[in-house]
Amino acid sequence: SGRRNWNAAKDLQRYRHHYPGLIQSENEEEEEMWNLSFYKNEISFLPQGLHIETLLESWWDNYEVLEENHSYIQWLFPLREHGMNLRAKPLTCQEIQAFKKSKEVMQRFIRAYQLMLRFYGIILVNEETGELKRAENWAERFQNLNRFSHNNLRITRILKCLGEMGYEHYQVHLVKFFLTETLVNETLPNVKRSALDYFLFTIRSKRKRRELVHYAWQHFKPRGSFAWGPHDKLLKYRPRSAKSQLHQKAEDKEETPGKKSDDSVEEDQKQSLEEEQKAGDAADLQPEVNDEGVKEKSSECASKGGDGEEEKEASFTQQEEEDLNSETEEVQGTAESDCTKESKKRKLDGNMADAKKTGPVKSPTDIENISRNLGECAI
Repeated sequence: SGRRNWNAAKDLQRYRHHYPGLIQSENEEEEEMWNLSFYKNEISFLPQGLHIETLLESWWDNYEVLEENHSYIQWLFPLREHGMNLRAKPLTCQEIQAFKKSKEVMQRFIRAYQLMLRFYGIILVNEETGELKRAENWAERFQNLNRFSHNNLRITRILKCLGEMGYEHYQVHLVKFFLTETLVNETLPNVKRSALDYFLFTIRSKRKRRELVHYAWQHFKPRGSFAWGPHDKLLKYRPRSAKSQLHQKAEDKEETPGKKSDDSVEEDQKQSLEEEQKAGDAADLQPEVNDEGVKEKSSECASKGGDGEEEKEASFTQQEEEDLNSETEEVQGTAESDCTKESKKRKLDGNMADAKKTGPVKSPTDIENISRNLGECAI
C-alpha cells in the first residue's frame, strides 16, 4: 500500500525538532538521574529488573527473555518521551550530556546496541562507522522479527535514542540495513511499513534523510505508489555520489592544460555548482505535515549538544516548516499576486486619466514605458 501514516510523520517530526513545547522541570539539575544511575550500574531497571552489567552478560544469547520481557527496553534506550513502562523515567537534557561525558556509560550503551542487534540477527562490523551486516543466524532471527511486530516499536525507540546520544551515523546504517532487507531482499515483509513510516524519518540530518528517501523510492514496488516523498523532486534528485562525480569532472577540467582558458574553466565550474545547488534545492524530500506543535519553540536540549547541522535544523524549525510546504511555494513561483497586479493596473489607469486632463493622449510607446516602469503589468 502507498498510503502514508501521518500520525507517524507528526511523531517523528516532533522528535527531529527536539520535542518543541516539551515542558522541562525547573529543578532538572537537582533531580535524580535515574537513567544515568542505571547505566552506571548503580540501580536495577524497574520493575523487577537487573543491573545493566548482569543484563548485558546473562542475556547476550537469551533470545526468549529478550523477546518476552517488556520492561528493559525503556531503560536500555531511554527517550525524552514516556513509554509503555510506567516505572521507566523519561530522559532529560542533563542526562544526555552526562551520558556523553562518561566513557564507561557510552561503552555500555554500545554493548546494549550490540545486544539488540544480535537479537535481530545483525552484527555491528565497525564501531567507528556503524557499518552492519547479517549475523550467521539471520534467517532464524528475521523469522522472529517478522512474527512479533512489537519489535518494530523497539527498533524505532533504539533509532531515536541513537540520535539523542550523538550516534546519527549509526542511525543511518541501521535504517539503510532495514530498507535493503525490506525493499531489495524482501526478507522482512512485516517490517516494511515501519521502516518507511518510522525508521526512515528518525534521521535528523536533512541531507542524509533525503538520500535514504531516494534510496527507498528507487527500490519500492510499484514505484508509482511511493508515498514518502514527492515524485517530481525524487526524479530530479541526484544522490551524493553523482554530485561528487560532478566535482571531480570540474577538477579534471582544471588540471587538463591546453583545452580551455582559465576563465572558461572557472565559468564551467561555477555553472556546475549552480546546477548542483538547484538540484539540491529542488529535491527537498520532506513530507508535508501541518503540525502546529512544530511551530512552537524547540526545547533548550537542542542547543546543548549534537552536530552543527542538527542544531541548525532544530533552531530554525519555522524555516524547515517552509521547506515542508515547498511544493506549494513552487507552484506559486515568483509571480505577483492578483491584488498586486490589480493595484498596478489601477495606477496605470490613473496615470492615463491624468494625461487626458493635463495634455494630449500619450502614444502607445509612452504607455508601454509606463507599463514597464510599473513592473511589466499586463494591460
